Amino acid sequence: MNQATLGAVLGLEEQNSAAPRISRYERGDRMPDNESMAKLAEALELPVAYFHAVSEPLAEAILVMAQLPEEAQEELVHRMREFAKKRGGGNSAG
Repeated sequence: MNQATLGAVLGLEEQNSAAPRISRYERGDRMPDNESMAKLAEALELPVAYFHAVSEPLAEAILVMAQLPEEAQEELVHRMREFAKKRGGGNSAG
């Protein structure tokens, strides 16, 4: 999907402003508001959380987890917590 099409999804009226705005989002120069982020996520078939990932491994984990049913997600979270405990880190919340 090109930047102009994504701009249209966001409701950007002027096609000339769509590509530069999407480009600024891609570079991290600007963040979309919550409504725009939800529209982008839907258009790109990505979870909103993906856009908040602070590293590539975290982004990849979000994508993998989003493909699983909720029960499997819960199991994976439990396993990740156990792994983190064994590695000497992690949060015991939940």
